[in-house]
Amino acid sequence: MRGLLAATLVGVLHVHHAPSHDSSAPFEEVLEAAHAAKLDFVVLTEHVDVDRDAPLPAAERAGIYQAPDGHRVLVLVGAEFGTADGHLLGLDIPIAYAARDRPGREVIERIHADGGFAVVPHPFDYGGWRDLDAPFDGIEVHNNAVAARRLRGPLLPFRLLRLALDREGAIRAMLVRPDRELELWDRLLARGRRVAGLSGADAHQNVSLLGWQLDPYREIFELVQSVCPGSALAAEAIWAALREGRCRVRYAVYEDRVGEARAVAFPSGRTELELDGGRRVLEIGPLPSEP
Repeated sequence: MRGLLAATLVGVLHVHHAPSHDSSAPFEEVLEAAHAAKLDFVVLTEHVDVDRDAPLPAAERAGIYQAPDGHRVLVLVGAEFGTADGHLLGLDIPIAYAARDRPGREVIERIHADGGFAVVPHPFDYGGWRDLDAPFDGIEVHNNAVAARRLRGPLLPFRLLRLALDREGAIRAMLVRPDRELELWDRLLARGRRVAGLSGADAHQNVSLLGWQLDPYREIFELVQSVCPGSALAAEAIWAALREGRCRVRYAVYEDRVGEARAVAFPSGRTELELDGGRRVLEIGPLPSEP
């Protein structure tokens, strides 16, 4: 099923590969997985650590790629900065900036000056985000790397065993409703902030155990996706849909349960399609319309 919207573009945001310090996977594997998952777009956001303006890592990868079967995928390129206030995605930007030890809002202002938009990834994890008053444009209400952390702890050996014996069941148990992130989004919306709620694949393909790849790109790309309205496979259209909060977070792993989903509206104006009495979700968003 392509989606609950009539005309959509389906993709993933927040993907890392070899230019990042924490992934050695080649671009060809990202592309192969995107074609196999039948994505329309992929947004690369390599980690940046520079002391002056520099070209975006992987900028040369931007463009449309066609597979032998005719499937086309658009690769977009942004960056992930480490600021003094936490990590920050810079999207639709022309270059990379020196961000280390600089206040997050200074980096956001530079992103805005260059016509881009800023998204806070994993706002409570991997250092979190410390300046909620900064003028960022979006937050990740879902992040796959954060969800995967539920495997850790004293039960890790048993969870890995289940992952080996019942991978789909283990993954579904891991992908529960991101309560803290959604509560943060509601608070921001209630304050009148027009902040987009987005999904971060945070894909690295860098976790393996005895040669067993635990986080292959294709699987990550098929779990939770960004579903954006439109049909034009063009950078401007996709950037605009993400920036304006018109994309839904789709838990594609639960698409077989669409008949069970219950629509819920929140005081902040946003909606979601819930499963299991609200323990899981099928869709989150989009950003509510202006009142």
